[in-house]
Amino acid sequence: MAAGMAQAETVPSNAELFRMLKEQQQTISELRSELKAARQERRAAITRETREVTAVARQAGRDAAKDAMASAPPAQAYAMVGKGPALSQASGRGAYVGVFGGGGSRSGSDLSQLGTVFFIEAVGGPSAVNANGRTGSGGVGFGGAHLGYEWAYGTHLMPALEIEGFYIAGNDRRATLDNPTIRLEEHRFDNTLPTRSTVLLANMVLGFRSPYANITPYIGGGFGAAHVSIKGATSSQLDPAEPGINHFNSNPDAAVWTFAAQAKAGARVALGSGAYLFGEYRYLYIGDTSHVFGSTNYLTHAATSPWTVNSGGTSHHLAAGGVGFNF
Repeated sequence: MAAGMAQAETVPSNAELFRMLKEQQQTISELRSELKAARQERRAAITRETREVTAVARQAGRDAAKDAMASAPPAQAYAMVGKGPALSQASGRGAYVGVFGGGGSRSGSDLSQLGTVFFIEAVGGPSAVNANGRTGSGGVGFGGAHLGYEWAYGTHLMPALEIEGFYIAGNDRRATLDNPTIRLEEHRFDNTLPTRSTVLLANMVLGFRSPYANITPYIGGGFGAAHVSIKGATSSQLDPAEPGINHFNSNPDAAVWTFAAQAKAGARVALGSGAYLFGEYRYLYIGDTSHVFGSTNYLTHAATSPWTVNSGGTSHHLAAGGVGFNF
């Protein structure tokens, strides 16, 4: 009986069990709170460390970008500031040489023929001739060569200076000229002028970088001189008719220099190893000319002075193709 009473005393009552359970729950809550606080403190520390590392990295990036921009060409620096891709510097060809040929059309031009026919006094004495007309248009062919030097300017432009010369053939001009005079009802000439021109020009050419690495469009223009040569000229009188008479017979050849200018646009295609093909359109202007031919010298014809033939400027529309080499 005494043993049973001692065992009853060691068994906790319900009230004690409830109190013990409540104390355990409070301990667990405190542990959870401490754990939550520790986690929050750890997260805050990680965030602070991350911000500090990011700030240092950003500053380092800014410093590196400033150094890169300071040492970069202007175009690359602009691309860096604009957050765009940096373009590489355009590459000029350096020295180059090319040959070309093509054809096109020539405009008509005003034409005048001046001279004096020395009739004897019995038929009225000397008679001045000032006949005027206009040549028709026609086709021409040409060929030549150029030599130049190209360099790079920025990322898109490639200027060049070049000299070139070419020869224009197939340019036989013809015109009917009327000389108004009170001494004749009609005084009309038919002139044929086989013309050949040698053109020498100094050009400025500007190439443009394109999305296609091997294709370069360009424009250009230049000034210079043209040597306009006429060989075998004829001047036949139609009214009144003089069969078999060429009024320039004593010297049907003449040549003069005059002003020349052109504008052109085209594109070239790189073939590799410095070789390239090109095609272009040209507008060429050759200035006014004044050729002096020989006098009329026939036993059956009155003597004359040398004949001056004045021609207005001519425009040429030309298409050309060629091949060139960089060196």
